[in-house]
Amino acid sequence: MSILYILCGVPGSGKSTWANTFNYNDTRYVSRDEIRFNLVKNEEEYFSHEKEVFNKFVGTITQTLVDGFNVIADATHLNMASRRKLTYNIDKIFSDYKIVYVIFETNLDTCLARNATREGRESVPADVVKSMYNNFRAPRPDEDKRMIGTIIVKGDII
Repeated sequence: MSILYILCGVPGSGKSTWANTFNYNDTRYVSRDEIRFNLVKNEEEYFSHEKEVFNKFVGTITQTLVDGFNVIADATHLNMASRRKLTYNIDKIFSDYKIVYVIFETNLDTCLARNATREGRESVPADVVKSMYNNFRAPRPDEDKRMIGTIIVKGDII
């Protein structure tokens, strides 16, 4: 049975860095940002293709699970509603997978400092990072019956 690793953390918390160190033998990486950056042209507004970005994110994850691979889903997934939206849409096609939440516990100053080194569209306004940080709600043990565990990443040391 495949495992869906749902990364949960604010911009700059270390999600993509952690994912890039993961052993990928039977695991595939799907990044919502990479999909967005491939679809949105420089002159377009950042969220101009958000529905298409989300659908491609979900579609790629779903097909990869169907193909028998584990998947790392790289996006912020800041709250239960966001995580449920992801799994609800995957479940429309495929529901035979388990979930591991990867929770990034990184202090705000570290997130802001890392974000400040980013250029162009990869940089998130500092006030947005602060708002996301304040609104982050880590997954609860009873959030999804398919949850088989959590991984806590101390993002300050990545």
